[in-house]
Amino acid sequence: MEYFHGSTVCGLTELRPFASASSNLREPLVYLTSSRQLAAHYIWDEKRIGVKMPMLDIRKDGVLVFQEMFSGALEYFYKGVSGCIYRCVGDYEISEDSGVMTCATSRHAVPITDFELIDDVYQRIISYADKGTFIYERFEDLPQSRIDMIRGQILRFIKRSGLLHDTMGAAYRFVQEKFPRYLLEAQILDERGLL
Repeated sequence: MEYFHGSTVCGLTELRPFASASSNLREPLVYLTSSRQLAAHYIWDEKRIGVKMPMLDIRKDGVLVFQEMFSGALEYFYKGVSGCIYRCVGDYEISEDSGVMTCATSRHAVPITDFELIDDVYQRIISYADKGTFIYERFEDLPQSRIDMIRGQILRFIKRSGLLHDTMGAAYRFVQEKFPRYLLEAQILDERGLL
C-alpha cells in the first residue's frame, strides 16, 4: 500500500524513527499517512515558528478541515514554505493510538520509493479546496464556542510546554505574537495557582 510523509527536509532515501514533543506518541516512530494531501500539511517550518500545530480535523469522508486559531493562520504557517512529500510503499498498519485515522507508524526505518517537491505548501493546500477535499474555516467566521475552545487549547499548550518558565524560546515568541491575551491570562492564572 502507498503511504506519504511530508517534510521540509528533501533528499532523504529513508525515513528513520524519531520521538517528537509535538506527537501524542512518545516512542521513536516513523509517521506515515495514506493521504498525500495530509502529508502536505506536515511540511512545516517548525524552526521558524517554534511549534507544530496544524489545526486540522479529518472528516470521516476524508475531507480535511483547517480551522484557524488566529486570523491568517494558514498563510502564516505555510506561505513560501517548500519541502517534499515522500512516497513509501509497504505493509504498515494504521495506528489507532496516533489519533489520526489515516496515520500508520513504523518502529523501523522506512525506505522511500520516490518524492514530489512542493515549492509553496500554501498554494498546494489551497488547490485542494478547488477539488472539494479541503475546507478552510477562517478565524473571523468561527462561532464564539469555537473561539472559547481555542482559548482552552492555547492555555493548555502554554502549561504543557512550560512556556511561562521558558520565555526565550521560539514557542514563547509565537504565543506572545499570536495570542498575547491568552499568555497574559495564563500568567495571571499561574500566579494564583489556577493554571
